[in-house]
Amino acid sequence: MSPRIDAPGASAPRHVAPGQIVEDTYLLAGVEKRFGERSHYLKLSLMNADGAIVGILWPEQMRHIRCPAVDTPVRVRGTKNLFNGSMQLRIEGMVALSTDQVPAATTLLPRQHCGEKVHAALDRLAELERSLPCPLQGFLKQVLLDPQIFPDLLTSRASVNHHHAFPGGLLIHSTGLLDAAADLTRHRVPNCPWSPYLAQLGFLLHDLGKIRSVGQTRRPPHPFAMRHELITIELLAPHLNWLERQDMLLAAGMRSLLDYVAEPHPRRRPAPLAAAEVVVMLDQLSAGTHNRRDLESLAAGRMWSARAAPLGPSSPSGRRFAPV
Repeated sequence: MSPRIDAPGASAPRHVAPGQIVEDTYLLAGVEKRFGERSHYLKLSLMNADGAIVGILWPEQMRHIRCPAVDTPVRVRGTKNLFNGSMQLRIEGMVALSTDQVPAATTLLPRQHCGEKVHAALDRLAELERSLPCPLQGFLKQVLLDPQIFPDLLTSRASVNHHHAFPGGLLIHSTGLLDAAADLTRHRVPNCPWSPYLAQLGFLLHDLGKIRSVGQTRRPPHPFAMRHELITIELLAPHLNWLERQDMLLAAGMRSLLDYVAEPHPRRRPAPLAAAEVVVMLDQLSAGTHNRRDLESLAAGRMWSARAAPLGPSSPSGRRFAPV
């Protein structure tokens, strides 16, 4: 009989000495079959927001522990051992968790995969997840634990050479104005308690498709096959279907918002939801953070260059212009 795995909410201390038994929730990031002198064993890559650790599943444990598929959340119990200078976890119990059983998806997102400048955005994402009411919290959890979305959401750029054009820039862009999204929507529709949450989710996810069109350091294959707004809807489709099974009206609201955001600006109709209009407005505001032109720039007659190019040759009036 396998060791008892307690409820997902209880966690062992993060920093423990070798030989101590720990229990925690991880994302199973990899499984590798290894062969020793007498038998084979499984080497598991386990990660969560506190870091990563190697888990070892020996043959005697494999008789009663079934290893789930990669990218599955798992509850693991084991003993920490020091091996070749690195801490490993000798696994004594492991169960796969459904998304509903994971207390918070953001506790499984590995901070070590992000640059330090992205950590504040991760913290804001965790705050949002905790603040959302059901079933919107479950919807976000579904999205964050989708292997088609994670971990690219943490590492993708928001643009190639425009705004937030660095790894992790997409998450910074998508979390920077979450409070404004809620406040502005609440001001416009004070009698609808759900609209501020829809605005926050809409702003967080409005550029999700850029994980397929912009990428981390270079564009992924076929980046222009579809506009990134449509890729966003495609990626979110299974999770919107899940939300629809929980609450049809909330799912309709999210679909309406994403549909409005995806409409090209010249053809954009009046917004069916105030939250949708807020998302579009704040997207433009966040995307404008690259603009550092001040009165001195105006007086010098400088023109903005996307690549911040050096100023060009002088004009007949003596002013210098940046090449565009």
